[in-house]
Amino acid sequence: MRFSDLNKMRKEEPATEPGKRARPAAAPVKEKARAPAPPEVKTAVAAELPPVQAPETAAPEAAKQPLNNGSAKSRRETRALARAPAIPFKDQDEQAREVYARVLDQAGVFLKSVDQTYTEKYESVLATCRLVTDTLKTNGVLVNYTSYSTAEDYLRAHTANTTIMALALGQEAGLPASELSLLGFCAMAHDIGMTEHSSLYNSPGRLDEKEFSEMSLHAEAGVAKLDRIVDLDYKIKDRARTIVLQTHERADGSGYPDRLSDEAIDPLSQYISIADVYEAMTHPRAWRDAINPPDAIKELVEKEGRGFNSRAVKALIAAVSIYPPGSLVALSSGEIVRVIRVTRGFLTKPLVQILLDSDFDELEPRTMDLFEHPLTSIERAVSLKEVEARNPKFAAKLELARWWVEW
Repeated sequence: MRFSDLNKMRKEEPATEPGKRARPAAAPVKEKARAPAPPEVKTAVAAELPPVQAPETAAPEAAKQPLNNGSAKSRRETRALARAPAIPFKDQDEQAREVYARVLDQAGVFLKSVDQTYTEKYESVLATCRLVTDTLKTNGVLVNYTSYSTAEDYLRAHTANTTIMALALGQEAGLPASELSLLGFCAMAHDIGMTEHSSLYNSPGRLDEKEFSEMSLHAEAGVAKLDRIVDLDYKIKDRARTIVLQTHERADGSGYPDRLSDEAIDPLSQYISIADVYEAMTHPRAWRDAINPPDAIKELVEKEGRGFNSRAVKALIAAVSIYPPGSLVALSSGEIVRVIRVTRGFLTKPLVQILLDSDFDELEPRTMDLFEHPLTSIERAVSLKEVEARNPKFAAKLELARWWVEW
């Protein structure tokens, strides 16, 4: 797959007849359904834009009609039905925030515990990963929270974000529950060897060749630390060692530590690898700015077969589309919006939050479901630098909003 193939897919997406609204997906309910409360978490309040309001939903006529299985129309209707949230966006966002706080807390505790002589954190990590998996089944807004960074130690948010992303990829790839659990645990553990190199990964500048060589030793260090987790099931420990060791290998043999290639790399390692790289690309470091998510997706697609195999690339696109959550894009109507939830099966029809008008002047934030507005489309990606040039005050607001703050 190349990025040109994605453009072709965009053109071939089923269009709704002009003047008609796309059929919504969820059955009407008289009472607002709320998400089940996740386990108790620390209160987390992030400096952010004004809260998003839940979009209105229309009556789901499509849900009342039988589907003619096998036809192109029935497949489109089935995808439309499947893509609908079971609960209003406002409730999804509230649930996603609480689950994300839980994952961040778990990542911080886990990273500290593996530096002890021994720890019992396997079961708690597994429970958190199962919470993420269950949440992702009905609440894609959780992926939107992976755009956050943690100021005191970037590794904590990076670990949490990579875990959520890897599990989203695993679900899209159709992995069974046992493999998803192992994927989540290994994603949480993929950088535990980095805690021995905090001065390097928090370095204010790009690493030189010697520093990078030292940093690359963290893969083996992480594998050694797995033996400190005394409640790690011995039946899967060997596989976990392999997965963690191989998360920095690349399909073309350019990775480390063993320069393995393609099929020699465990499939779960490849999902963690691409989630790890995508997360790193879309978050700033001291020596570089963050890459706009659509540009990161384009780069990873174009490197298919060199950096990552087709299974991993396709799973990434299925999970976050070509305009991932957190992307700034311009609509055909002129407004500048931020993607806040992917619509499964429709690469260019996400739920967005309108932020600026066509002159980059700030608007009162409101949501728009592009699936429900077939005549409005995404025209192009918008970089933070463009926002800085047109509206510096708002760009500063966006920059502040990406930091996760706990009070």
